Amino acid sequence: MTQLGRLAYHTFVTALRGYRRLFLDITVRGREHIPPGPKIYVTNHITSTDPYWVLPVFTEPVHVIIGPGYQPRPLARILDYLEQINAMPEHRKTVVQEAVRYLERGESIYTAPEGDIQPLFQLGRFYPGVARIYRRCRSPIIPIALVAPQENMKAFPRFDMFVDGRRYRALFVLRGPYHINVGQPFRPEVRSEIPETQDNERIMNELKERMRVLMDEMRDESVSPARQESGPDDRPRFHDV
Repeated sequence: MTQLGRLAYHTFVTALRGYRRLFLDITVRGREHIPPGPKIYVTNHITSTDPYWVLPVFTEPVHVIIGPGYQPRPLARILDYLEQINAMPEHRKTVVQEAVRYLERGESIYTAPEGDIQPLFQLGRFYPGVARIYRRCRSPIIPIALVAPQENMKAFPRFDMFVDGRRYRALFVLRGPYHINVGQPFRPEVRSEIPETQDNERIMNELKERMRVLMDEMRDESVSPARQESGPDDRPRFHDV
């Protein structure tokens, strides 16, 4: 990331941290699992605001693979300045190449392989982009599960986006609890004895299962703060600021 891009990124993330302190109760587990060096951060996708609340968890600038969010032209210019990765249909063939370029420079990327919002505690199809990127650079994959109470998710239909005839809902979490569970680095074996497409599917299925376990660890936290406090849990938990 260029010096100006890095400055703009840190300014943006600082503003996000300020909003989170005022309006959100962010809980982070597993931050100690994040290794140094380039990484492929992978999350499930529960709301349109997920990247805004996850990015401040990271200590380094991160390049996010973004699809429909790139559609509004003014926002696209800002995202380009912040050196994010455009995954709109006309750019999809270059996404893997761009992601690998950043990783080879020692920088990290972030993606949600489902490509669209899924119901709470459900995982959709995982597109193979993460596996394709991993095959070329072997940077560790960091699975991250996201959970928030359903009642805190607010739909804003006027901000829905349409790409190639498909509707992408605008669903925001702007207040209340939001939970982030960071898993152990995932370094799957790459098998050259089977077709690459088949091996990519195997890697994504293994990643999906790890994500499912991380989500299940936070089932109580999708309900109410009162229930969260009453349930037994001796794992490390950190309230993010």
